[in-house]
Amino acid sequence: MAIAILAAGVAVPGASAHALPTQVAASVHVSVRAARTAPGAPGEAAEDAGAAVAVPGATVAVRGAGLQATTDARGVAVVRGLSPGRHVLVISAPGFLEAAVEVEAVNGRVTRTSIVLDPAPVRLRGLVVQVASRERDAGATVLETASLPPGVTDLPAALERVPGATVVRQGGPGAPAVLQLRGAGGDQVLVLLDGTPINSPLTGVADLSTVDLESVSRITVIPGAQSARYGPQALGGVVLLESRDRDATTAAVTAGMGAWSSAETAVTGSSGFGNAWSVSGGARWRRSNGAFTYDVPAFRGGGETTRENSAFSHAGGDLRITRRGSAEASLRAHLSDIERGSPGTIAQPSATGRQRHRRYGLGVTVESDGAAPARLGGSARSSVQWQRADYADPEPPFGRAYDTRTRVRRAELAVEGWWSAEASSSSREPFDLRFGFQAARLDVESNALTSPGIGLDELGAWAHAGRGWQLRRGFRLDLGASLRADRHDLVDGVTLSPAVDAALTRGGLAFDLRWGHGFSPPGLGDLFFQEGVLVEPNPDLGPERIRGELSATLAQRWSVGPATGELRATAYRADLDDMILWFPDHRFVWSPDNYDVARRGLELGATTDLAAFGRTHSLTAGAAWSEVEYTGAVLDGQVAYRPRFTADVALGIGLPAGITLTPSGTHVGARRTVPGSPLNALAAYTLFNAGMALPFEWTRFAGRLEVAVTNLLDERAALLVDYPLPGRGWSTRIRIGAAR
Repeated sequence: MAIAILAAGVAVPGASAHALPTQVAASVHVSVRAARTAPGAPGEAAEDAGAAVAVPGATVAVRGAGLQATTDARGVAVVRGLSPGRHVLVISAPGFLEAAVEVEAVNGRVTRTSIVLDPAPVRLRGLVVQVASRERDAGATVLETASLPPGVTDLPAALERVPGATVVRQGGPGAPAVLQLRGAGGDQVLVLLDGTPINSPLTGVADLSTVDLESVSRITVIPGAQSARYGPQALGGVVLLESRDRDATTAAVTAGMGAWSSAETAVTGSSGFGNAWSVSGGARWRRSNGAFTYDVPAFRGGGETTRENSAFSHAGGDLRITRRGSAEASLRAHLSDIERGSPGTIAQPSATGRQRHRRYGLGVTVESDGAAPARLGGSARSSVQWQRADYADPEPPFGRAYDTRTRVRRAELAVEGWWSAEASSSSREPFDLRFGFQAARLDVESNALTSPGIGLDELGAWAHAGRGWQLRRGFRLDLGASLRADRHDLVDGVTLSPAVDAALTRGGLAFDLRWGHGFSPPGLGDLFFQEGVLVEPNPDLGPERIRGELSATLAQRWSVGPATGELRATAYRADLDDMILWFPDHRFVWSPDNYDVARRGLELGATTDLAAFGRTHSLTAGAAWSEVEYTGAVLDGQVAYRPRFTADVALGIGLPAGITLTPSGTHVGARRTVPGSPLNALAAYTLFNAGMALPFEWTRFAGRLEVAVTNLLDERAALLVDYPLPGRGWSTRIRIGAAR
């Protein structure tokens, strides 16, 4: 893995541009507390100091003004230099939900306010698991990229931390990487970058290596069929990638280096202008020669060799301009360009294959939110994204030379609204209604298809309604129902995707039950491939469907002295009808066809935070069993490339001087490539990693030094028989932020 140097931004105080010469700067004293028993609503003042405890180390930032302060041991922060007028303070602290409160700053006066923070779902080294929430989907896992441990330098490495997720790489740093969730293939997982899919329209797969982790602030993984909310292709789950957006004035530099001649550098910055405008952006670059050594399997000839033609370089950048007021509007432009070799498989290595992927786009988002008690709000997003993919090899080891070029343009408009009103009874929560409309146009040009140009239209409309009840004996019941209608050019008629969810909670115990449908149209590569020798199309190819996924999650939060944590278990059944699979017939003619698959599984997880010896320590562990089997008469057994068992464990050990150690381990069980042959089995493997992070301050600079070792025990077997993974690697990274 590449070793990189990342920087934590430092806010830069500065007076508001709206301050008049005759005005005197004001100060605000903020008391931040956490409820001992029942938490208060965000923004609600603490009325009983005896029922709350101080929260030291919380950050109080003035939205749009570039000012911030940190609470002391009493939970008090003092924000100075405010221009007179109304300001919104945003309060954040580890282990608590972010909250906001509006204050009035008066000429030369000190304004005092207090706030009670709600505890957040258990957070462990950037990992959040949410069992049930009216605001987020049940069972979602949230990764805060700013809190990821050392050694996690790309998006595939970050997603490997998600319980039940399997990342299939085709080599070392920068190599193509695909995510599998709950036994579903990579073409059945929808990946959205700021709401726009990055899945290839030809293969349906999202190559995670083409996304720059440094440009992403938050990763949300929602497992299970999600077509009722996100539309086609979300059979196994959805990955939501949110780009960075900062309010305060910051400047940061990142640099790093590591094994296989890896290097990385990045520059990011943001600035607020008055109370309304802010600008943020950055530029990034990574490279590696990727020439690692690996052991060749005995049936491939044995011995040791070097992975040649595996170098890559990745450059990118983004810019966001935001204006806040009664409505918030933002404009974002982004660019990503990756170039790498195509080394081929162990059996057929190539020294001349090349790949290039380029993605760039422009998006505008406008959002407005009403005030209580009756809240009506909405948002509109319009975006255009271009993708270009080139694959070429003038001298391949097998077959004819190729030069495949694909150009994709996707234009999309999405409108969303929400409405909630106070309930008529104190025993019921407000009724929430969310609804939306989505229209997209996809234009594809590729010399790999029968037609040089293909245009597709997609239309979707959805709605979600939810309500909660506070029952007797401390129980709370939340019910929700969703329905989406999609019209897709590759699927006949209108497809309806319903979903129903229910959550019952009492104290720290929660039980969540969900039922839903999903569908995915055939990919263009399946429908419009060029017919050749021993390859022919299937005009009757149909879409993939899940007709009633059922999942149940039981979770228990607990607290014993200085330790807090959560135990959770999820069981699911999600049979997949008409899964698209390429397979030869009795004439050995390859063609895509639909096959039924039975899919069921169990996921277990545990998280713990421990405050001891003046430091905070953490543990997260998970295990997943997923059975994905053919149900037809022709094929049987586990579906190719799907491991039945995976497990992971990660520690965060706090040491003096703010040093944190982060050992971790990942186990992936045995797989097979195709049915019927033991030679095609992929052996199980276990990888161990270790990292260390050291924060530091020097004059006006603050940052963090990271050192990490991946594959600590140097597991040298060809973990994926056709695409080996590298052995032991190292990385070092430094993050530096400077006030200006």
